Formats: sequence, structure tokens, C-alpha cells
Amino acid sequence: MPKIKLDIPLVNACGILSYLDIFELLEKMGIKFGAFVPKSIGPFSNNKELREKYSWGLEKTGNPNPVIVHTGNILLNSMALPTHPIETWIEEFETAKISKPIIGSVYGFKPSDYSVLISMADKYVSAWEVNVSCPNKEKGEESLMESMTKKIEEIVKPLRTVTKKPIIVKLSPNEDYIALAKLALPCVDYIACGNTIGPGLVIDIYSKKPVLAGVYGGMSGSEMKPKIMKMVNDIYGIVKNSDIGIVAYGGIEKWQDVIEYSIAGAEIFGIGTALMNVKDGKVTGKTSSEIVEFVDKLWTGVETFLKENNTTLEKLKGSLVK
Repeated sequence: MPKIKLDIPLVNACGILSYLDIFELLEKMGIKFGAFVPKSIGPFSNNKELREKYSWGLEKTGNPNPVIVHTGNILLNSMALPTHPIETWIEEFETAKISKPIIGSVYGFKPSDYSVLISMADKYVSAWEVNVSCPNKEKGEESLMESMTKKIEEIVKPLRTVTKKPIIVKLSPNEDYIALAKLALPCVDYIACGNTIGPGLVIDIYSKKPVLAGVYGGMSGSEMKPKIMKMVNDIYGIVKNSDIGIVAYGGIEKWQDVIEYSIAGAEIFGIGTALMNVKDGKVTGKTSSEIVEFVDKLWTGVETFLKENNTTLEKLKGSLVK
């Protein structure tokens, strides 16, 4: 099984930071990430022949604003996987000056979309995260990820024929993730736990309308951590005697969370919502300096704990005492 070579087992969660020029800047500033995960690539092309051949669209703009709301404890987003054509992604990959590994993220409307997209962009990334679990959708859209999850074998089996890179399948706590993980095990190198939970609903009490333009939104943040923690530990029970690793996404905002996820069974740790600022109910992105400082403080805390306790993340992995 191929492995992702990371000097530090921290990455950004897909959809946060999102674009290669941002990663270039953060890398120059010395951010303590081992790899970067750009926004998901979807089945869209500016090539008419490809659109006709695969029934693809030109691009996906997602929902209009507002697409983010914070309740004080939970962040909800209804971005609905916006993305630009695959050719534009390739142009960005070709001009990017990033030395750290890039983990490409991909989603589709039908199983074959994943193989085609990966084959087109495979040389530009070090690994692939296969998104079959996002509850986000445009208003009125059939939930594409919930339908894709049921076809997980059709999605992941063909990928070994189009890439030799490590494959991460991203599962959701909304689904029967244990059954899905068992189906995916022969075909993947990592299982990512999980995606946003929900979706959820926030209502404006004066207009009596949903706050989000997309009505419902996937939920993330520190309040989600116990749910994903159990998911990680459940999946570890399945993969512990194999070479398959676990990526933890869910509410990481301090160094203790990394240690806790490691004990549950994870070996790579994704940070998402914590890279946002929330003030008076308004959500904004942290500045590049704030992001670098935040990640540095978090990783320094992990290193200090490991040194003081004469241990490693590898030794801690899956060491939960029940």
C-alpha cells in the first residue's frame, strides 16, 4: 500500500483555504502543515467534447450567499461544492510552486467521473482524497454524495487502474461508515473520518426564513469532535491489523485534540473550522499570519507533550484503553 510522505501529519481540511496560491504563500511563511488539500475537483470542463462525452457541465457555482452561518458552537455551510473546469485546475497545478505534497480532492455525479478526473490530473498530486460523503447540495438538488456513497465499490475499484498514488476515501458519520469502510478496504490506503455532519437548519426568527440561501448546511466545529472521535475509533477497529491509515477531520482546534485522535487511531489530522474567525456571529477567514501562528502553536503543543511523555504519535495510535 502506498503511503503519503509527510514531515508533519497535519493538513488543512478540503474546502478551507482551498486554492494553490494560498498554499504557496503559507508554505513560504513556514506553516507547519505536512501537505495541502485544495478544493474538490468536480466533473466540469470547458471542452465541449468532454462535456458531451461524459455529460459534464461547464462549472459549478454552488449556492448564492449567505453560505456560512455560525450558531456560537457550530459552523454550518451550504457552499454545495463549487468548482471550476478541470482544465483550469490543471493550469493552476502547472504554475504552482509548492514543495510540500498536494492531496487532490475529487467528487463526481456518477462513479466513472472519479476515474476520468483522476486520470487527467494524476501527475500533479501526491495522493487523492475521494469525496463520497459531503451532505452539501444546491437548493433543490438531489443529494449527490448520499447517492454516491451507495456506489462506493463502483467508485473506488477502478481507481487502482488510473493511479498509483495513495487513495483516501472520505466517509461520513451520517452513513453506515463501518459497512462502507469494509467495502472500500481492498481498494484504498486511507480512510478519512469524516465530513461535515447533518445537514442542519438555522432559522431567522423575524423573517421565518432559513439563514442559509441553500436552506440546509453541513455542520462542523469543535462540537462535532466526539462524534468523529467515535467514528475514528470504530474504523480503527477494522483497519488496525492492516496498513490502512486513518485521517481525522472533526473539531481539531488545540494540540490536545491531535493527541486524543491519535489515541483513537488516527495518524493524519485535518484542521478546518478552526482556521476561521468568529466574532459577533460573523465568520471570516483568519489572516495568513494568524493561520501560521495558530498551526505552529498547535504543533508545538503536540511536540511538547510527546517529549514530556517520552512517546510518539505512532506509539499512541490506537492505544485507547476500554
